[in-house]
Amino acid sequence: MDTQNTSSPQPVRWFDEIPSFPEYGLAERDHLSLYAQADLLQLIIRLFRLPSTETQTMLEKEVTDFQELLQCSDLPEADRLAESFQQIRLQAQTLSLETWVEEYHRLFEGSVACPINESGFIRRDKGAILSDIAGFYRAFGFGISQKTGEKADHLTGELEFVVMLLIMLAMTSEPETKRITHEALGAFSFDHLGEWLPSFCDCLTQTTVLPIYQQLAQLLQNTWSGIVATNHLPSQERELGTLPERDETPYECGLVDG
Repeated sequence: MDTQNTSSPQPVRWFDEIPSFPEYGLAERDHLSLYAQADLLQLIIRLFRLPSTETQTMLEKEVTDFQELLQCSDLPEADRLAESFQQIRLQAQTLSLETWVEEYHRLFEGSVACPINESGFIRRDKGAILSDIAGFYRAFGFGISQKTGEKADHLTGELEFVVMLLIMLAMTSEPETKRITHEALGAFSFDHLGEWLPSFCDCLTQTTVLPIYQQLAQLLQNTWSGIVATNHLPSQERELGTLPERDETPYECGLVDG
């Protein structure tokens, strides 16, 4: 296993094309909460990328603005979110980078102990899943980058799309645009990310041998639940505790043409 090239990994750029956003002034309170929720998801996205010295450095520093970020987000159970993040920071201080990278590869690559793609949990046609997700991306002017080497249903790709929708909601003052964006966020949550994210977090908690990933799963689950509740998004009641089934269908089915 190659764990040498981890000092400066290039960040994944999911979208080749990103629509331009209008100019905006001082955010109102509800707009500010949307920006804070987007920032919190961006932080979680960074923690689900390949661990690096940059990741360790980020977690070694005291994040003095984290409490303020949680306060601005208006998410419920902010204390639990803060405790999860603090535990992640503490774990990172004593965890060797080599061990962290090895667990990342074991979980999400190679044998894929814990799938990090929607189609690893949802028992529907994988091509249809990818096609529908790509349709969401295209509808909002996002061009899928072919350089990522990942499918459209990768966790961080779906999270980044939600980040963009939250920012679009915060920046628009036009009622019809806001309605369309909110409906798209609700539909994407119900049909895609919200349908499998709880099962992914449960699988990660059961499968990982590192407490840092257990805490990260908790942080992601509670943040997502808070975003769904705060923004009045539809949610699915799913029974957790079942790991994804293994079938004989290869995962690599090709990215849909965008």
